Amino acid sequence: MNAESIEDRVRRTLDRVTVGPNGPSIMAAGLVHDVVATGGAVRVLLDLDCIPDGEADPLVDMLTPLVRGLPGVERAVIKPRPRRLGTSRLPGIGCVLGVHSGKGGVGKSTIAANLAVALARRGARAGLLDADVYGPSAPTLLGIAGRATESADGRRIEPREAHGVKVMSLGFLMAAEKALIWRGSLVDEGLGQLFRDVAWGDLDVLVVDLPPGTSDVHLATARDSALDAVLTVTAPGAVSVQDVRRGMEMFADLAVPCLGIVENMAGVVCRSCGHVAQVFGSGGGPKLAQETGLPLLASIPFEPEVAAACDGGTPVVVAAQGSLVGQALEGLATELGAGLARLRIRVEGHL
Repeated sequence: MNAESIEDRVRRTLDRVTVGPNGPSIMAAGLVHDVVATGGAVRVLLDLDCIPDGEADPLVDMLTPLVRGLPGVERAVIKPRPRRLGTSRLPGIGCVLGVHSGKGGVGKSTIAANLAVALARRGARAGLLDADVYGPSAPTLLGIAGRATESADGRRIEPREAHGVKVMSLGFLMAAEKALIWRGSLVDEGLGQLFRDVAWGDLDVLVVDLPPGTSDVHLATARDSALDAVLTVTAPGAVSVQDVRRGMEMFADLAVPCLGIVENMAGVVCRSCGHVAQVFGSGGGPKLAQETGLPLLASIPFEPEVAAACDGGTPVVVAAQGSLVGQALEGLATELGAGLARLRIRVEGHL
């Protein structure tokens, strides 16, 4: 039984649950925000805006055994989608997509940069905001040198551009060797400027590379940009998976939906025989997908030659399109379009 048929079965079952004795179904009334199945794991997200105060928990208690009892369902997670913290929109930007991880060093920034480039190569007007304020890497990953400049009127900052992507990073505003010590209000003010004071123009999608873990940066980003959704990046090892769960719960509490999971460094590809060795652990991405009911959007191996290209400033989707990594990243861009459509967020004409 595939994931789609399980989703259909869950939706049909929920459509038979009514609001009160004679009311419409909870599906027709909009109480169910989303249903996602990954294998036998099902995640049902309820919309609090359509549920009267005090009735969410009883509804969860009633629906949980109903969904868990369906054929093919091995695990069910049913939880309310909290009301959004941030409601401000960035003018001219259709979708703001955050990329986050629980730990540093799992390739989150590489994935964010390549995803933005892949979307631009498909014709989308894409931007990349390097909000990893403690370790900005977009200048290196995209091969951009030099400093950012002011707009002609002196009121805004002009983003740099590479591979068809508009890019802004603290790396364009400070010396490469300088450490940034930002906390609290400094984070709020600095990130607010990166979002609001940059002349982004009209974008279909702005990819935001977030710092690893959970911090003031994530809270400020969710508030200042009204994040539409996030992608979760993890390595296959148990420690990485354990840490990334905290970030996923944080975004759930902030009412920012997660499109799915990306497992990076899913084995090292031998340049001679093509064998994939699981030197970074194995199974973390699929396990996390099963536990959360979220889709595993991509499982990306590690290829040393591709890593060298990234360090040289050329994105994988440009330098090595035919590599296993390049193909996986292109596939991720395709899956991203399906996820955005499911959340009713569309990058018009391109995804």
